[in-house]
Parts: sequence; C-alpha cells; structure tokens
Amino acid sequence: MFSNSIKIQKENLKGGIFLLPGVGLLLCFGILPICLAFYMSLHRWKPVQGRFMGLSHYEKAIGDLTSAMLTLTALAMLIVGIWLLTRNWKQTPAKHSLTLCYAVGATMVVLLSWRVFELNHYVTAFQEGEAWALKMKRDMFLDRRGDPSEQLALLSGHANALLGSALMTVLAFGLHLYGFFRKKVAWLRGIFPGVILLYASSQVISVNWEKMMASGDDDFLNSLVHTVFFSTGTVTLQISLGLMIAFALYRKLRGFAFFRFLVFLPYVTPVVAMATVFSLIFGARESSLSNQFLAMLGVEPLRWIADNTPITEYLFGVEWSGLFAGPSLGMVTAILFGVWSYTGYNAVILLAGLTAIPGDLYEAAEMEGATAWQSFRHITMPLLSPVIFFLVITGLIGTFQAFTHIYFMLSSTVNKSLHVGSIEIWRQISLGKFGYSSALAVILFVLIILLTVAQFSLFSRHQHFGD
Repeated sequence: MFSNSIKIQKENLKGGIFLLPGVGLLLCFGILPICLAFYMSLHRWKPVQGRFMGLSHYEKAIGDLTSAMLTLTALAMLIVGIWLLTRNWKQTPAKHSLTLCYAVGATMVVLLSWRVFELNHYVTAFQEGEAWALKMKRDMFLDRRGDPSEQLALLSGHANALLGSALMTVLAFGLHLYGFFRKKVAWLRGIFPGVILLYASSQVISVNWEKMMASGDDDFLNSLVHTVFFSTGTVTLQISLGLMIAFALYRKLRGFAFFRFLVFLPYVTPVVAMATVFSLIFGARESSLSNQFLAMLGVEPLRWIADNTPITEYLFGVEWSGLFAGPSLGMVTAILFGVWSYTGYNAVILLAGLTAIPGDLYEAAEMEGATAWQSFRHITMPLLSPVIFFLVITGLIGTFQAFTHIYFMLSSTVNKSLHVGSIEIWRQISLGKFGYSSALAVILFVLIILLTVAQFSLFSRHQHFGD
C-alpha cells in the first residue's frame, strides 16, 4: 500500500512537470497582464506612473459604485431566475447550488434595503435644507442642473421601485421554500419564483443603469450596450447558419471538399483586407455595391456603416432608446461582417461533431419508426450539444473582445454606435489616458468572466458528453 502511494505521487509529479509549460504561458501572457492592468488602473498613468488614484477611475467609468454593485447583484439574480425556470425539479438540486442562490438573494435584499434607506434619508434631508444634503446634490441627483423638485421625485420613485424589487425577491424565495419543503409541483418551486426574480432583477438593473448613465462615462457604458448587441447578433446568426451549412455538407454532396474549402475561406482571409472590402461594399455613397443593388429593387439608398439610426426605426417606424431600440444599422452591418467571417469556422467544427455521431443510432431510430425531426431532437442535438456549447462560449468571449474589423470599418466613417468596449478602450489609450483605459479593460475582463461563469452554471449540466 505504501509503495502504491509513492507510485501515485511520482505520477502526479510527472503530470505536474508536463503542465508547467502551459501554466507558465498562462501566467506570463494571461494573469500577469491582467494584474498589471489592475495596478495601472489605480494610478494616474500619463504617460508614466503618477499619483495613486484608488478607485477613482472605476467611479469615473461606471458612476455610482453602489448602483454598479446593485446592477452586478441583479445580473446574478437574473441568472438565478433563469436557473429556477430551466431547472428539472423532479431531481433534487445540489446543496451548494441552493446555498449560492440564497446567498445571492440575501445580498440583493440587503443592498436594496440599504439603498432605499439611503435615498429616502437623502430626500428627507434635502427637503429640510440640511447642509450635507445640499452639498451631495451633484452625487445624488440624476441631473444636478435640473429642477430640484423633479429630481427628488425621481429619487423617490427609484426608492419605491427598489423597495418593490426587494419585497418581490423575498416573496420569490418564500414561495420556493414553501414549494420545496412541501414538495409541490414545479411551477411553485421554480417557474413562479423564477418569473418574479426575472421581473425584480430587470427593474433593479433598469433603475441603477439610469443612475450609472447619469453619473458615469456614458460613452463607455453605451459601448457595453453596443458590445451586447454585436455579441448576441453575431453568435446567434453564425452558429445557426453554421449548423445549416454543416447539415448540408454532411449529406456528402458532389464537390464536398471544394464546398468545405469555400465555406472556410472567409475565416482564413486576412481581417484587414476583408474589413476594407466590406466597408466599400456597404459604404454610405450611392455608388456602393449594396446601394446599387437596392436601387435595382427600387429602394432608397442607405448609409449602412455610417448610419446610427436604430434598426427598429427602419423596421417598425418607432423611435425607441436604449436596449429596446436595438442595434443601429451600422452595427447590423458589423454583425453581418462578423457572421461572414466566422460562420465557416462554426460550420467546420459542427460538421466534425456531426460526423462523430455513430450512424447506428440513426438506423436504430429509423427501425423504431422515428421521424427525421425526432431523430434530430433526440439524437443529433443532445450529442452535438457539447460542440454548440463550446462555440457559444468561445464566440461570446471573442465578440466581447472584437476590435480589428470594427476598427478598420470605422476608419472610413464616424459612427459612435459602432464603439464597442474594445474600441472605447483603444480610444482612451490614443488620448494618453493609460490608467483610465486600464480600468476600462479590467471592467470588460470582469464582465467576460461573469458571462462565462454564468453560461457554465446554466447550461453545462444540459450537455451530453457521453461515457
């Protein structure tokens, strides 16, 4: 037994030695740059290290830190709500999952209660003319130059909305506990509490985002919204189209190798050249190829990349703002370029996943009388789910970091609706604000980490990795 333990220790040591090169690369090119960026974000760095700034750069970027903490907590609660809705409650969840959910819920209720008390206390003090409240007008008001009575009414409305969200959070977890211990049906244990948490979290995010936009760097905060538009649109379309192309190529059509090469070609083409050609095709001039095609159809020419008009205004004729307005036409053009560039890569990876599925399963399903849709639903999608999960994870990370092709598409126009997070960071670097740009990079890194953790928490248990 002693000899076996020594043998295991030697094997572990050998494995650790083989891991050293990978760990070294991760430390040198992954962790250390992040640590350096965080260190730089705490100082004035223009162009050399200056005085210590603390969290001033972060406060400048996201505005009110309390609102930012509430927004992050509400995002975590949003994930909990989705988890409750998608959870199979016929199976008992792990204790650590429930503990984490209740910890997030308790944190949110505590923060909301403190925020409600803070807002109500400030409104009362300002109305009574207390000196400290009058001095904090700049920090508390959404518009310090606006009418004080209107600003106080807005703060009171925010306090009431946050109080309602706190009460709904308590109600949701109370219903979940009642249904869990009474072993009630799934709608009382998961669906109803999940819907309540989704609404409460959305309300908290809406209220605090308004405060962050009023007190923070609206250019950077808007760039995060643009990043979400770009990431969601690009990943959804490129995986969907990649799946269709993979199924078409899976049929072993004549000229299969040529079509596979043709589909993969945009991925290996230099991004700079592709972005330049795409900018010419979708240029704002009437002579651009896209506008010439529209003219043949009798449609008025569009400004494409240079157009910051929301796509919903073109489609529905309504003028919305924020998330409800959707991406601009220029952002839609950038999304089309992203889909063009990476759909071939997704198709090839999905095709590899399809060919790895044993054909015996389809033959057995056909003998049992399964339709094509039933085979796709119960065989193809479950066995292809790890590949799709991998593409979604890497696609979202890549689109949140997207820079090159958007930068070159912006070189021919001025359109702030194309300023994603990485473009805004580069803009601050070009202005010589190295400390502030490092803070923006750290914030974007944290958001990517949270997004990745959320995807693993919500969807990894649904993957079928086989034996």
